[in-house]
Amino acid sequence: MIMSTAVIHGEGLGKEYRRGLQVDSGLRHALEDFVRSPLASLRRKKIEMFWALKDVSLEVREGEVLGLIGRNGAGKTTLLKILSRITRPTTGWAEIRGRVGSLLEVGTGFHPELTGRENTYLSGAILGMSKAEIERKFDEIVAFAELEKFIDTAVKHYSSGMYVRLAFAVAAHLEPEILLVDEVLAVGDINFQKKCLGSRRPHRRPRQPSAQPDPPPLPSRRLD
Repeated sequence: MIMSTAVIHGEGLGKEYRRGLQVDSGLRHALEDFVRSPLASLRRKKIEMFWALKDVSLEVREGEVLGLIGRNGAGKTTLLKILSRITRPTTGWAEIRGRVGSLLEVGTGFHPELTGRENTYLSGAILGMSKAEIERKFDEIVAFAELEKFIDTAVKHYSSGMYVRLAFAVAAHLEPEILLVDEVLAVGDINFQKKCLGSRRPHRRPRQPSAQPDPPPLPSRRLD
């Protein structure tokens, strides 16, 4: 039996953050604090750190699907951001083989003053699609979002549902070898959720005999 190749491999991944925001109050306030309490102003403030993710190792092989399940704050999104190269890990390392697509936040790159058409090209480019690829898939994206009559309207006039449908439609038409998904499949009403889930299944497009297996998504939190 031939073993499939590991496309995602991580060892000892961890991410540490500083709790709270350190704000420079300026010279005037510093002098006022010194006059009010000299000893307290000279005392170094304690920096509180916390681990958003700690000592996580994983391996995903070609064709496999891995789901991350956990409560809020468990570090699921942090792990996906590390694997997407958005965030650098504090500890550990990760190796990914293949073209990566990330659906971590719906609406990446959308600008309220631009039309749906313009935002489709903008968001698609930010997500890594070429202009030719966007043009080829444009009609399919608009049909998926069910916004044919509003595609040339500024998105600031869209309802939240229309905005989300277009944003997901753009992201759903990426063709990566590895797909990292957070919670964007839970957008919209129940009918659109079913369409979103259907768009990520293997039967969405015909596969050639020599084609690679469908990319392994990494959804989080929800089991259904």
